[in-house]
Amino acid sequence: MSGKGLNVTVLVTPVHDCLNPVTIESGGKRLVGSSLRWILNPYDAYAMEAALRLREAVPGTFTRVITVAPPDCEKVARAGLAVGIDEAILVWDEALEGSDSYATAIVLAAVLRKQPFDLILAGWRRSDLEQGQVGPMVAELLDLAQITAAREILPGEDPHEIWVQKRIPGQVFKVSCPLPALVTLEKGPVLRYPKFLDRRRAQNAPIRKLDLRATGLAADQVGTSGSLTQVERITPPKPTKRSALGSAVSGMNTAARLQRILSGGMQEKKESKIWECRDRQSVEKVVEHMLQEKMITL
Repeated sequence: MSGKGLNVTVLVTPVHDCLNPVTIESGGKRLVGSSLRWILNPYDAYAMEAALRLREAVPGTFTRVITVAPPDCEKVARAGLAVGIDEAILVWDEALEGSDSYATAIVLAAVLRKQPFDLILAGWRRSDLEQGQVGPMVAELLDLAQITAAREILPGEDPHEIWVQKRIPGQVFKVSCPLPALVTLEKGPVLRYPKFLDRRRAQNAPIRKLDLRATGLAADQVGTSGSLTQVERITPPKPTKRSALGSAVSGMNTAARLQRILSGGMQEKKESKIWECRDRQSVEKVVEHMLQEKMITL
């Protein structure tokens, strides 16, 4: 920690908007790039908000965002500048194509070794792939203390520590953590929304761009060569079977559908039985059946 304040770095990543349908290439191992729509990972937005609140609480704090992403995902870094982050760094090289979580962590750790930092923040997982590995891997590679799935970060009385609020099932507790450290956030305070002028300013703000040479890594340490996992095949999810309730009420209006749901849903229709009572024996048979089904009592 510097004498003026904290140096906070936020790791951000672009994720695919899961509401947008995608197309799988014929080989089954990749998605068609033109079908992807990239947005900022929602959990990383909480990490940026935590960084900004620390800057407000500790005078002199400097904030930056770092992302490993191709140039067409530059808007993810600019999203940080729009909310007030001081600096943005984009790391990309053709050799980084195909990097998994481990190879990405290698790149981030190499960049962070050349940047001053007291605290590293990140989202606790990706919202598209449901992976939460990069943050902890970076902490291990840099030999840092780490806390995962935090809710809030507060400055400590000692300038060399922070307090972190963390939730476990049934309770919320606070723990202290020495600096430097890495913290991932699962949720946090209400996010600030950038104004139009802030977004416009961010579109023209400079971004530091680093290639593989700037990281000091070799090509075989990143990309598919440096990855520990490989994609064998991508397949679309199997269609789910429609429930009896869904198929039955699809043609109903809103009021009828609500009434059906509140009444317990769709019930299996029982086959009706019709007896013709042409003689005394038939009548006795019907009465016996009604007594057994408790439709009547004597």
